[in-house]
Amino acid sequence: MVGARLLLVVVAVAGCTARFKGSATQPNPVKNPTETLRNSESIKIVTGDMELNKPVSNGCTGQTRCDATTYHNEHYPLINEASFTLVSRDRLRFHVQVDHKWSEYADLNNWDVELVDDQGRHWTPESVEHARVKLLTQMWDQEQRTAICSSQGRDGKGDCIQTMGFADDGWRRRQPLGSLSVYRGKADFVFYQRDLFNSRVKWLKLLVKRSGEVFEFTWRFEDTVASE
Repeated sequence: MVGARLLLVVVAVAGCTARFKGSATQPNPVKNPTETLRNSESIKIVTGDMELNKPVSNGCTGQTRCDATTYHNEHYPLINEASFTLVSRDRLRFHVQVDHKWSEYADLNNWDVELVDDQGRHWTPESVEHARVKLLTQMWDQEQRTAICSSQGRDGKGDCIQTMGFADDGWRRRQPLGSLSVYRGKADFVFYQRDLFNSRVKWLKLLVKRSGEVFEFTWRFEDTVASE
């Protein structure tokens, strides 16, 4: 949506509950109704898990494959996302995605969802539709090859002072492929009430929560955004 502003991920820990917050600012879709504005901005909250790591290549520019010793790990990003569709003033459909290493946790049937607005109104979903969980797997080659050193040779640890390339001898030290799997859950949460959404609404907040964790997705509505 042209002119919208996104603000991503604030994490707060209160007691034993972690709260992850994301927000977007956009025009109110009821004040200036168009087909585009019926679909809100998508808010992403990126989290991670200490047990989910993948290698990131370092110092392998121009190489098809790299020595495994040049790999460093980084946290695998878990993409938690929400957007909504304005079906009518009386009905809103929220599209929610949660990533997790456990399938039960990614199943959005196991989460409590609540909608709140600036006027102090609260709603629970009329229905949960199209709930599904998909397994995502990444694999990478951990082939170990001998580094080719410059004329400066190697240091006291046996590492190249300056690496010129890698020999094509990975077959000498066979390594299993590395892999990582996560589950991605998606579902639509439908809210219905007479005049649920109107031109006076300044913000909507969707709370997606379960024991120990809460995702807060907030949409703020400002007329000035459309002209920015």
